Amino acid sequence: MPITRRSLLAWMSSSTFFLSASTAARPQVGPAAAAQPALTSASFPQGVASADPQPDSIILWTRAAPLEASASGVQLQLEVSTDAAFSGPLLTWPVSSSADSDFTVRAHIEGLQPDTRYFYRFRGGQDTASRIGRTRTAPAPQAQRSARVAFASCQSYEQGHYGAWARMIAQDKQADEALQIDFVLHLGDFIYERCWHKRIDGTAQARRVPPFPDGITTQDNRYAVSLRDYRMLYKTYLEDPHLQEARARWPFVCTWDDHEYSNDNFQSYSNYNSTVKLDAPRKQVANQAWFEFIPAALDELQGQTAHGFREQPLGAGAAADNQAAVNSLRIYRKLSWGRYVDIVLTDSRSYRTAACLEDGMAESLGLPLATVELVEIADAGNTYNNHAPPQFLPYGDGTTANPGLDREPGTMLGLQQRDWLLDTLAQSGAHWKLWGNAIPLVPMRLDLSSLPFTDYQDSLVNIDSWAGYPHEVRTLMEGIAQRGASGVVSLSGDHHMHAAATVVPSLSEPLTAPVIADFAVAGISSSPVFDDLKAAADASHGAFSSLVYSQDASGITPVWNMSMLDGVLPAFLYANTSLKGPARWIGPNKANTGLQFVDVTANGYGIATFEAQQLQVQLVALEDCREDFTEPPAIRYTANFKLPLWQAGQAPTLQGPNFQGTSPFPFDQSNT
Repeated sequence: MPITRRSLLAWMSSSTFFLSASTAARPQVGPAAAAQPALTSASFPQGVASADPQPDSIILWTRAAPLEASASGVQLQLEVSTDAAFSGPLLTWPVSSSADSDFTVRAHIEGLQPDTRYFYRFRGGQDTASRIGRTRTAPAPQAQRSARVAFASCQSYEQGHYGAWARMIAQDKQADEALQIDFVLHLGDFIYERCWHKRIDGTAQARRVPPFPDGITTQDNRYAVSLRDYRMLYKTYLEDPHLQEARARWPFVCTWDDHEYSNDNFQSYSNYNSTVKLDAPRKQVANQAWFEFIPAALDELQGQTAHGFREQPLGAGAAADNQAAVNSLRIYRKLSWGRYVDIVLTDSRSYRTAACLEDGMAESLGLPLATVELVEIADAGNTYNNHAPPQFLPYGDGTTANPGLDREPGTMLGLQQRDWLLDTLAQSGAHWKLWGNAIPLVPMRLDLSSLPFTDYQDSLVNIDSWAGYPHEVRTLMEGIAQRGASGVVSLSGDHHMHAAATVVPSLSEPLTAPVIADFAVAGISSSPVFDDLKAAADASHGAFSSLVYSQDASGITPVWNMSMLDGVLPAFLYANTSLKGPARWIGPNKANTGLQFVDVTANGYGIATFEAQQLQVQLVALEDCREDFTEPPAIRYTANFKLPLWQAGQAPTLQGPNFQGTSPFPFDQSNT
């Protein structure tokens, strides 16, 4: 009797790390599994996970540590069922792994039913077994099915505890099944390669990562440099019970940001203390560890450029080594969720050009911060001013050479990925195009030009973000509009804050219509960006402090929220009068067109519900995540937004925020 697709439960890739992209097996129901090899007794200290749900397939993952320390490999049995009791397993199939992949297992299961919940576990010898995982497949391509997506980012193990994961799990368990989360979108900084000796305010960290096997220690921190180091980080993070339970409860869809390799990196270059260094071997082992511990459909995606880890030879020179390390893993890809949602994931680190300005350049020109004009000149390169860029920068004594004079415009995505993104958005027939974008597009400018009796210009605090690549932002927004791609929504992370905005092609031309919406999510556990802003303010002069916070007997008020939303003049007025109402009358901050909400004090997560004609987003902020807990931290507030679907030629109209709980400053009701 011929084997047909109907007679198969699944196709499954080999679970061994280096063969997962190339070896496939066709398991059958029932007796075919009986001839499997003897199972290895193992523990499963990092739990289980599933990833990248498609209508007929899923990636399943575990790490099986052999109980016999000298073992170089493990033989396991994977079981898949439609019920948690495994009363009638649909699949029983042998999988294996070895020390070459740190005993991690990646199994690609095909032939599943769409929009169906499955349970799975891995069994070893002597009755050893993993925990039971729960996952689901995506709806069929034309299914009119909403998508409920949790989105998260930035989960420093040391800076806080995972109360946000615990709260998300508790809320989901209490919800009706129809309102439960379908999958989690993780937007990067899953691990932190750097471990600071103390917090930025000098206090102790919430908990500690063990010593690195090979890491480097500096006066301020220690950081990973080897494959053993990166593997140790993933294993430490994944031993946390709340993160482990989250990965066992929902399928994850992941991209990365910088800390999976190196802070503020670009391509294979690290960037510590303003020292840019080519670190190609380190980039390649960071890629390998990500692939081992973060399951994702890569080689398994037909007709896409994504691919799993492929170790590359190094030693052919700087340029060749840089390219080889970058090419060892490619993670930008597209997934779909029925008729309503296409999920487009980008990589904003591996292909970006270096920052358009060197650290300290603004200060050398006598500027308090990098101005919007300075960044636009440097970033646009030889295309600035209709391909007539100035030879010298119009600051200081006018003799500083324009660093972008002879170079192409900067890019965060790289030309190939940018074209892929625009083409993918334009070709999508889904109602919504969910852009999994590690770095926020929400505008975050200081309107210093509004200060009277000064010659200040509107300025930027951070050019590692999209704000430092305004030429590509314009290219993307204009490209999306010209291609008629409507319903594009960016969900982003990185900045350790909650924020929501519509995005225009250029903030220097604020009267142009917005093209997409962006929702930035605060960190799961990483210190809110307000901590860094306050530390910078305390080390600076009083005028800047007034834009960051005010303090009285009742505590500290995060004035920075007002600086972003209403402007520096209202913030300065509030900091010196404590009268919020009159201060807000002067706003809004016209330099941040489209910005409707920001809270730089938050930890938490987001929930996005994509329906046929409307997107609803909840940004959830929790009480203190720094302390350990027995009960999940309480929800401080939920900021609710609605975004009706718009068509080509129309602009998105973001509604909100509306609050449940104690709304943050300046949305609270005091001093109105």
